Amino acid sequence: MNGIFPIEKPVNQTSQQVLSKLNSLMLEKSERLRTQLGNEKEEFIKEFKATNKGKSPTGKAIRRFNKLKMGQGGTLDPMASGLLVVGLNNGTKGLQKYLTDSTKSYTFKGILGQDTMSGDNQEDFNSTLSVNSYEHLINLTDEKKQELEQMIKEAFVGKSLNQVPPVYSALKINGRRLYDYIRKGEEIPGEIEPRVVELLDIEFHKDNFKLIEQEPLSEEPKEFYEEKDLVVENNEGSNSKPEKQKRLKFDGNKNLERLGPHGSLPVTDELLKQVSNYKNQIKLYTVENNEKGGVLFRDDELNKITSLSDPFFEKMKMRKVPLVELNMTIKVSSGFYVRSIVRDICKLLKTSGYMTSLVRVAQKQWDMKNGCYFKLEDFENEENEPVWYDLMGKVCEDEETGCLVDVRSVLDNQLTKKRNREDDNVDYKESNDSNKSKKVKI
Repeated sequence: MNGIFPIEKPVNQTSQQVLSKLNSLMLEKSERLRTQLGNEKEEFIKEFKATNKGKSPTGKAIRRFNKLKMGQGGTLDPMASGLLVVGLNNGTKGLQKYLTDSTKSYTFKGILGQDTMSGDNQEDFNSTLSVNSYEHLINLTDEKKQELEQMIKEAFVGKSLNQVPPVYSALKINGRRLYDYIRKGEEIPGEIEPRVVELLDIEFHKDNFKLIEQEPLSEEPKEFYEEKDLVVENNEGSNSKPEKQKRLKFDGNKNLERLGPHGSLPVTDELLKQVSNYKNQIKLYTVENNEKGGVLFRDDELNKITSLSDPFFEKMKMRKVPLVELNMTIKVSSGFYVRSIVRDICKLLKTSGYMTSLVRVAQKQWDMKNGCYFKLEDFENEENEPVWYDLMGKVCEDEETGCLVDVRSVLDNQLTKKRNREDDNVDYKESNDSNKSKKVKI
């Protein structure tokens, strides 16, 4: 089997982890795929011996037949979910067009009030750049809401934009990932080159600017972090002992523990201190790409924190004000960073904000609304193999028609039947256990 198909990537998994698990499940559950690999291996060995005077290939050369050949047409961050385009066997040769010239659509949610270097809620409080009031965006009238949405559309849609990738990204400078420099507290050597991108369309969902009530805190919030000894060389003399200093250690799991409702970041005194010590100006990520190089708007006034004495800041800290959540779907060109545009949309609204969820809903001709995608759980039950194998054959046969195959309507029905059988088994076991407990020995 060869071709291209999409799978739904779950949250909190890397794209590579999804591919590895998919590869393992497909081989484990499908005898037909194992047979196909075995035949390809035998054919390879036969051809190798014929062209190398009967010499057998090395173990390294034939190990590639231990798994399916797979690649993906555009990585998703661990926090993101949605369509991951997968190339299977010879289908990997057709992935380049998805990497370099591919429109994509994303649905994102964001929370107002903080600006972070990562552009999302995945780092600890050391990533926060600014804390700003969003009091003016609470309880908007329908007319005001439409006015703001129109302002966003006019500022960004249909224009050629220069976009600077977030510093927390996998782009490399001098052979190292950008996020690696930041997490180790090092300066990035050189400027991050902007890229020309385009926001093709934007859809504002009905619950855009949604108010989310919070349960007030009874005590001041604290940050989750660990202190780690950091050895620093003492320059006073060669015989002097290195000094030990304390440094905050980033822990991704601890960071997730600190999140509030709907993935919101807490506002704490530790965070405020971090922000007040941040000296750099917070520049726009996305600016209009024109001859003058002009920006879409000025954000000088937003490069500041909300004062600790500001009553609204105290309400934010103690969760005595509702959250304001953005909810939009955007269609963009290749190389577009959604975290960057979320940040700049919030700037345009005269506040700050960060992304809390991201779903890739479409890429080129593949669209989730057509139900043309697979899920990892589809491959977990061996009884499903005849169903998903035949469906995958139809999807992989031709990309233009494969994107119209409603995979989900078939496989979701299979999953429902499987869950019903599991529920029946649980009910039967509980009934048996109950009957046994009622028996009395005479």
